[in-house]
Amino acid sequence: MQWVTTFLAVVEHQGFARAADVLHYSQPTVSNHVASLERELGAPLLQRYRRPVALTEAGAAFLPHGRALVREIETARSAVADVTGLRSGSVTLGAYASAAAGYVPGLLRSFRKRHPRITVRLVEARADDLAQAALTGQVELLLRPTTPPLSVATFAHQLLWRERYKVVLHHEHPLAAHAGRVAIDELANLPLIMTGHGELASPHHPLWRSLDRYPDPAYEVTHPQSLIELVRAGLGVGVTNEVALNVSAVDGLEIRDISADAAQRDVAVWWLTGRVQSPAARALVAAMRSGPRPCGVQPLA
Repeated sequence: MQWVTTFLAVVEHQGFARAADVLHYSQPTVSNHVASLERELGAPLLQRYRRPVALTEAGAAFLPHGRALVREIETARSAVADVTGLRSGSVTLGAYASAAAGYVPGLLRSFRKRHPRITVRLVEARADDLAQAALTGQVELLLRPTTPPLSVATFAHQLLWRERYKVVLHHEHPLAAHAGRVAIDELANLPLIMTGHGELASPHHPLWRSLDRYPDPAYEVTHPQSLIELVRAGLGVGVTNEVALNVSAVDGLEIRDISADAAQRDVAVWWLTGRVQSPAARALVAAMRSGPRPCGVQPLA
C-alpha cells in the first residue's frame, strides 16, 4: 500500500519532489516505491521525463484502481474502528461552489463535534464534474443537483433540499422598479449571467424547456460572487440558485423570484451503488439527513 499511496501522491502533486515533501520521504524513496509498483504490475506507470510528470497508458488504467485500493483499506480500517468503538476513519466529500460555501461549513462543524476522529476531506468542483470524480475514486460522496440526472444503475442518492432559482437585478434595471416575480418570458431576451455549467446553464434544463428556447447567456461563471459583481457592474441580469445568494454580498441589488413552476431544483447527496460505503461515509450521510439545511430552502429528507 505504501507503493500505491506514493504513486497517487506523485500523480496528485505532479512530481516526485513535491510528493516527497508531502509524504515526508526522501526523493529516492519515492522513486523506489513507484519503481517497485511498476515491477509488480509489469508496466511503466509514469512518463518521468515530462514536466509535470505524466501518466502512461498503463498508469491511466491503474489510477482509478489505485484510488479504490486506498479507499477500501480506509473502509476496512473504519469498519474495525467502528466495531471497537473508536469511530475513526475518513471520507471525501465533493461539492459545488455554493453548497461548499453555504451548507458544508455548518455540516462539518456539527459533524466534527459528534465524530471528532473522522476526517472529512472536501473537494470543490463544478456540479457536472462531480460524477466523474466519483467514478475515478477522487470522492466517495458528492453534493449535486438532481438535474441533469445521473444513471440510477450507477448512482444512488438521498434528497436533501429544494431551492428556488432567483433573478439578480441592478437597482437601475427596468425590472427592478416592479415588485413581485419576474415572468420567465421576460428573461428570454435579456443578457443573462448564469452559474451552473451543464445544469442551469444548459439548453436541456427544465426552466428553459418550459420557455421553448434557450437564452443566449452573456456570461457563465462558476462562483456566485462573480455573478453578483458582473450584475453590479451593469453587465447583465443574474440567474442563480437560492443557496448561492445566501453566501453572496448582494447589498444594493434587487432579488426577485421567477414565475415558473420549473424555477426550482432538488439537491441530493450521491454515492456509487457498486461500492461498499465506508462507516465514515454512512455517518456523514446520516448527519446530512438529520441535520439542518441551508437558510430558506425546503427540506426534503
